Amino acid sequence: MATAEDAVIAQLRRLIVEGVLPPGAKLTVAALSARLGVSATPLRAALRLLEGEGLVEAHPHRGARVRVLAPQDIRNLYRLRGTVLALLVPDVVRHVSDADLEVLEAIDARFQAAARAGDGPAAMEANAQFHAALLALARNPDAAAVMARSWALVEALRFRLGFGPGRLARSVESHRALLAALRARDAARATALMVASSDNAMADLLERALAMPQARAG
Repeated sequence: MATAEDAVIAQLRRLIVEGVLPPGAKLTVAALSARLGVSATPLRAALRLLEGEGLVEAHPHRGARVRVLAPQDIRNLYRLRGTVLALLVPDVVRHVSDADLEVLEAIDARFQAAARAGDGPAAMEANAQFHAALLALARNPDAAAVMARSWALVEALRFRLGFGPGRLARSVESHRALLAALRARDAARATALMVASSDNAMADLLERALAMPQARAG
């Protein structure tokens, strides 16, 4: 059951992910308390949790700010995700049932509809649900939690940088190939597809990040 603290965390996370609080923005408890109409205690807890997710940076004597991600940070994030996927996917294939595949295909249908409509936020939401359901099948909650903690960071990057031409269409094809590999119980192919998809997402984000004036100047 969601608590009042959970609601504050969700509100603050959404403000950061959607860029209302942009990278580098200072996060003071007093200002956020006034903005969200909540007390300081749940806000402090929210800032600590979002620091753990990589959305917030806290420095002694300088306070907290929305994290600014450099291209190397994006590389590091996706290298970690690729490693975790390579660990989890063989176990997903080992445990996936026909009923599980039906659930995944239903979620993927929502992803496909959003992608074909060019609705980036809806596609991101469905994609996150797809991956959460998929990786839960590995029965390794600690490793799956590493992926879950990085989703908000990936969403923040996508809201800020968008999708490269054809990226969503390629993701639709990747999902289709992955589901076929899962139906065939082909662990090697499923793993290769997931890692390749993660690498392609990294390349797309890096290309867009490096095209930004501040990235070129740096």
